[in-house]
Amino acid sequence: MDDVRALLAVLPDAPLPSEAEVEHADALIIVFPQDESEYGDAGERVAAAIELGPPVYVVIPPLDSGLARKYLQSTLRPGVYGVAVQAAASVDQLRYLEGVLEELEIRAGIRPGLTAMAVGFHDPRAINIMSDALAAMRDSADRMTWIAFDHVELAGSLGVPPDSPTVAASSSQVVLAAAAYDLPVVYGSPSDAAYAASLGMRGCATGDPQDLAGLQAVFTRPDSEQDEQEEES
Repeated sequence: MDDVRALLAVLPDAPLPSEAEVEHADALIIVFPQDESEYGDAGERVAAAIELGPPVYVVIPPLDSGLARKYLQSTLRPGVYGVAVQAAASVDQLRYLEGVLEELEIRAGIRPGLTAMAVGFHDPRAINIMSDALAAMRDSADRMTWIAFDHVELAGSLGVPPDSPTVAASSSQVVLAAAAYDLPVVYGSPSDAAYAASLGMRGCATGDPQDLAGLQAVFTRPDSEQDEQEEES
């Protein structure tokens, strides 16, 4: 299972971080520009991000926008570790993405199936199809590396407080469904990282490099530390 304790999200209007700033990043998440006319320059930005060292995930436009394929054509290249989908509304959407990825991998000289997939499930519709989606993607298990979830975003969509029992139950449902497929869940709010860890989530995404070391500490399991000590001895 990949380390996803501390992921650095880089917004399109933000400069790329320095090598020193990504020292504690388990991966970089490069967010697509809102302006479609900027897709042509996105490939150079992704190439520069790859040089920084940590695995690079490219966040693609929503699958129902019609822009995901165009953006991937500009950005998918050897060295891109994975593709992040903000939200999946149906199994068919994930199957579509899988087909596009395989086609573009071949064009880019990448071994088909090598590019990882991370998928967001944090609204009622997505959570409702999560188990079915993961079951349908069972044959693509090597692509799926983590699940994204944000209980604050879910609470907003329901019109209830983030500490609502409904939200807590849904959070647990996401963690359990992902665990059934040996997938870690990544949270989206660093200020609530301890809460996320208590629910069984395995990491958090942040836009601030200064959060990374702290997030690694919060999501480093004691058994992992013990394993590292045994390996060193």
